[in-house]
Amino acid sequence: MEEVGALMRLFKEYLEEALRDFMDENIRVRFIGDVSAFPQELQELIQEVEEASAPKTGMVLNLAMNYGGRAEITRAAKAFAQDVAQGKVQPEDLTEESFSRYLYTGGQPDPDLIIRPSGEERLSNFLLWQSAYAEFVYFDILWPDFKTKDLDEAIAIYSSRQRRFGGV
Repeated sequence: MEEVGALMRLFKEYLEEALRDFMDENIRVRFIGDVSAFPQELQELIQEVEEASAPKTGMVLNLAMNYGGRAEITRAAKAFAQDVAQGKVQPEDLTEESFSRYLYTGGQPDPDLIIRPSGEERLSNFLLWQSAYAEFVYFDILWPDFKTKDLDEAIAIYSSRQRRFGGV
């Protein structure tokens, strides 16, 4: 528990310092995951960062915190069911596109490329819905050791692939 507390303090310090950079660089910040388990002070800071950066029109930075793909899909399904119960939508309104709007990443395009450091070649419950047609590149290095040259290599690998989006 002490380690988690230390990580939360570090993350809070990072957000406080990075907020000005996000604003200066026109970056919109979105948190994906269940942040309700975090300390109240951190939840308030997360909300402040999201609200302050909401009007930004540059890059969108999604920070996955306490995130799980299955939990995200379950939460989205419950939200859709609640909207049906309230008469906001009809069950027949459910399509892949309409369901996507209920996900944490609603309104954003699905990723084209997912880079996975650590040497693990699995999804690990990450963006299960959104990654359906993404290309994956795996690296046998840990995240802190991931450098610009590795990103360049991942982009080169991605660029050399012929994407079929589920087709043959």
